[in-house]
Amino acid sequence: MEKPIGVIEEIDGRVQKTATSGKKALLEPPAGAGWEPLARKMGFQVGKSPAMRRLVETAYKIAKKNINVLIQGETGTGKEILARFIHAASHRSRQVFVPLNCGALPKGVMETELFGHERGAFTGAVKMRRGLFEMAHRGTIFLDEIGEAGPAIQVKLLRVLETGEFLRVGGEKPVKIDVRVIAATNVDLRLALRNGTFREDLFYRLEGVRLEIPPLRERVEDIPVLAEFFARKINPALLISPEAMRLLCNYSWPGNIRELSNIIQNAAALCEGNIILPEHLGARILGGEPAGRKTRRSSYSGKTAEDTGCTGGRGDGCPGTAPPGKVFHAFLDFPNQIALEGMSCEKLADLLIHVRRQEKKILHVMRARGSDLAPLLSLEEAEIHAITEALDYHQGVIIKAARSLGIGRNTLARKIKKYNIKVEGLD
Repeated sequence: MEKPIGVIEEIDGRVQKTATSGKKALLEPPAGAGWEPLARKMGFQVGKSPAMRRLVETAYKIAKKNINVLIQGETGTGKEILARFIHAASHRSRQVFVPLNCGALPKGVMETELFGHERGAFTGAVKMRRGLFEMAHRGTIFLDEIGEAGPAIQVKLLRVLETGEFLRVGGEKPVKIDVRVIAATNVDLRLALRNGTFREDLFYRLEGVRLEIPPLRERVEDIPVLAEFFARKINPALLISPEAMRLLCNYSWPGNIRELSNIIQNAAALCEGNIILPEHLGARILGGEPAGRKTRRSSYSGKTAEDTGCTGGRGDGCPGTAPPGKVFHAFLDFPNQIALEGMSCEKLADLLIHVRRQEKKILHVMRARGSDLAPLLSLEEAEIHAITEALDYHQGVIIKAARSLGIGRNTLARKIKKYNIKVEGLD
């Protein structure tokens, strides 16, 4: 018996609807999952600082509301990735995201880029061209460095935000669009309002919600998370030594996250093995602050591993490079034979000294906890071994050996005398 065509069409429609719902469920995080699954999916490293996590939570909440957003933050703080996150969390996520840096275009070109032009609008306009606003229809347009927009562009932007329509350059017929605008700036637009360089009515249209990203120097606990993230992107086996991490945490980061990413890339290129050491970080980081610029330094000395969420590191408050399990397996598995054979003798000696210093710290922690050290190397034996290795490597030069051990020359001389270590040329 044949089924009526109407019933078949209804069943087919239900099947299609179910399939579409299933596909959507696979692509989107479950309801109530919060912002973290989406951030992980995008590779958006939010970090551990409460201020940054509150900011992203707010961004996630307002994403589904059809209001404009103004993001304020210093250069390199991650304004565009936050804008992309808002777009991805919104109802427009399946539509296009169109970014534009207003500061990268000459004033005379920006109008055509944003609004397009009609054929014959100017010399060389041989055909009609759509602008970025038109391309972003039903999606999101991201206007970075909005403070660089000139007065004429500000007037046209205001019209778009008020009416949802604009004229192409040389056009007479209004073009209607449905676009969400996310703007960003690295300057204080309120100061620009007082100076008369930015329109007050445009400012309030853009500032449906204002999100301010804190600079990296104010979220020091995020530096280890971000540094390890950038290192893993380059090489999953790449580690950062505790000494190098402490230097990264003490630097003031005027270029923020973008500068940190660049430093890790350069360090990875200079690193011959799989451990980034202080000498790989460059003069700016080793100096503690950027050359030619006075900035406020951020110190890690007041934070414990528990405060920052970092463990497996130093006893002086500097974070380690991974949770305890990861640190343990990293020391067991690395460096492997191939990695060692690829390192120079100088790097091998540096690595050996570094490992001996870590051995001393491990024994110290175990002794403090009352562990039975009988089957292990004693602290005194470990110290003698480390001093001997350093002296051999530096051919008996006390100053260089002391520097590599992280102690003063006089301290090393006293220990040499105490342990009766023979050094050529030393009375």
